[in-house]
Amino acid sequence: MANSLMIAGTAITVQGQLAAGRAAKKAADYNASVNDRNAQAAEIQAENIDRLNKIKELQDREKFKDLNDRTQMLYRGQGWAATTGTPLKKLLQNALRFEQDIEIQNYNSRVKQQQSKEIATNERLKAEITRFEGRAARTISRYQAAGTLLTGIGAALK
Repeated sequence: MANSLMIAGTAITVQGQLAAGRAAKKAADYNASVNDRNAQAAEIQAENIDRLNKIKELQDREKFKDLNDRTQMLYRGQGWAATTGTPLKKLLQNALRFEQDIEIQNYNSRVKQQQSKEIATNERLKAEITRFEGRAARTISRYQAAGTLLTGIGAALK
């Protein structure tokens, strides 16, 4: 009777260890899927940063064109030729500053995009590590179950 109880206890322990391994693997897979979703969201954010920057650049160019046209009209209204001398220099200086501002804006956008892409990469790496940990937990539980089974059978045969 004692041997039967020992074998039953061993079998239950083995089943529990295997179930724990499966549960750990399942939890790790779920957590990895969350990391994958976060990576995808970060990539979408990077794409949106680019889109918004392009829209802002178009809007800024339109505003600058309007400002430049008004500036030329003011010079002409004061009797200056806006295509020569000081007015031309001022318009060219404004255009240069505007292009520099656009380049800075584009640079900042690329930095933000890169940050989002880096977040996506890190999330994918976390997902892979989590999956690995889940597989390791499942493997460990199998070895523990096998050890428990062998120990239990050995004790029952004594």
